[in-house]
Amino acid sequence: MVYAISFLKTVPDQEKAVYHMLRETEGVMSLYHIFGEHDFFLILKTESMTGLSCILNRIKEMGFVSEMKNILVGPASRYGMDGFEEGCLAFTQAVICGPALK
Repeated sequence: MVYAISFLKTVPDQEKAVYHMLRETEGVMSLYHIFGEHDFFLILKTESMTGLSCILNRIKEMGFVSEMKNILVGPASRYGMDGFEEGCLAFTQAVICGPALK
């Protein structure tokens, strides 16, 4: 399994169109609209590096994506840290959603 994190910047006023296209893109495991330098945070999951390359090319070809920053994610099990997928989702919730409000 290959995982990657992508940060996308869209053409101004095209966030909604890009969001709907990304929701339909195979391999997009999680999709978040964020505020700041980038417009979207994605977690991608595929079977191979070739598959990842195909996903990234499809996203680039959408037309409204002006910038992409991609980070390949490797399993932490070789460092004695198990539960990669659960950890990735917990990381996403902690960073993107922040702590729960009381």
